[in-house]
Amino acid sequence: MELPHNLGRRVGILGGTFDPVHNGHLAVAEAVMQALALSSILFIPAFLPPHKPTCAISAFQHRAAMLELAVADRPGCAVSRLEAKRAGPSYSIDTLRTLAHGLGKEVRLFFIIGMDAFAEVFTWKGQEELLDHAGFVVVGRPDHGKQSCGQTVAANFPGYAFVEALGSWQGKPGQGTIHPVAMPPVQVSSTGIREAVRQGRPIRNLVPAAVADYIEAHGLYR
Repeated sequence: MELPHNLGRRVGILGGTFDPVHNGHLAVAEAVMQALALSSILFIPAFLPPHKPTCAISAFQHRAAMLELAVADRPGCAVSRLEAKRAGPSYSIDTLRTLAHGLGKEVRLFFIIGMDAFAEVFTWKGQEELLDHAGFVVVGRPDHGKQSCGQTVAANFPGYAFVEALGSWQGKPGQGTIHPVAMPPVQVSSTGIREAVRQGRPIRNLVPAAVADYIEAHGLYR
């Protein structure tokens, strides 16, 4: 398995379709990196998202290339194309198993997820095993994110308790922790960007300049 070098010992994992990557994704990565003092953030574009029809997304090579352009000048950020090397849908549990094995036990993984997705985690493949491989970082609104996160933890992760001094939910020894991270709602979406391109509206305030150039050069979303 090919992974970027020098990721450090505290690695955030940010997966998604990234069709395209936008400034909101980068803001989430920066906020989590600072909140948890992570050594790096590894962006992982989904090859075959299990929750989306493949006909509705752009080719993997375009989505991955835009990600690589977006993080090229961001210290501590890297991209892995590992999901393109695996047949079938891109399930998070399979990716976390691969990363945990490839990076070794000395590296702590932190799986970054939004509050809405975390509330549905009980429907995921292998959800009972996720915290064996990584901690969760749940990004939510400042006003009620922690409360919503706590409700999901109580319903789906028995044995976890919130430790105020650590600011996270702790389970059994060896299991990953669950960290809430509050940040204002992201006001940009990939869907909105695709629609803006179709309508001929500017997007350079929504994505890095290199990504906007790539979209234009390859005629994406028209």
